[in-house]
Amino acid sequence: MKQLIILLFALFSLSAGAQDLPKYRHQIFIGIGTGAYRPWFGHEEPSMYDLSKNIYEENSHDSPVLNIGYLYQPTSHWALGGNLGLVGWHQKMKYIDSGATYDKKGETVLSAMFSTRYYWRTKDVVRTYSGAGLGLSYIWEEKYEPWADTQKVMVAGQLTFLGIEVGKGHLVGFAELGWGIKGWLHGGIGYRF
Repeated sequence: MKQLIILLFALFSLSAGAQDLPKYRHQIFIGIGTGAYRPWFGHEEPSMYDLSKNIYEENSHDSPVLNIGYLYQPTSHWALGGNLGLVGWHQKMKYIDSGATYDKKGETVLSAMFSTRYYWRTKDVVRTYSGAGLGLSYIWEEKYEPWADTQKVMVAGQLTFLGIEVGKGHLVGFAELGWGIKGWLHGGIGYRF
């Protein structure tokens, strides 16, 4: 791992000499996304036990993906950084006979990732990029029975197929189309310095 980090910094350093340095080298951002890929949870049908008690699913919903992050841009084309994200999912069940509602299942996911971006277009007000991120997610799963709650750590990732960043000065807005823990559609604002 140490050798990989040294190699990455060496490559960025070599490419920095051949490129114009960006005016703003640091960026902090906050974003919101939708449609996060989470293989560890999703829609769940009522079990036979639930059906025997005349229970059915009332509704389930995802919360939006919220994240904050930092980027350092050593060259005009490359940026390195990291971000923290938070997303949740909740499902409610209802007794058919009485109409009483109770919480059946919910999950909250906190993720931390290292990320990189490659800027395809670096001039003017509009910049386009692609990127990737890799890290870990801490998952807290709540069940109807409190003793059945679980916690686990899994790999988190994000691929950004196309990102667009718009802004001339310190303040920028961005929108991304991708796949992973930040969602398939992600956008927000950033401050460069």
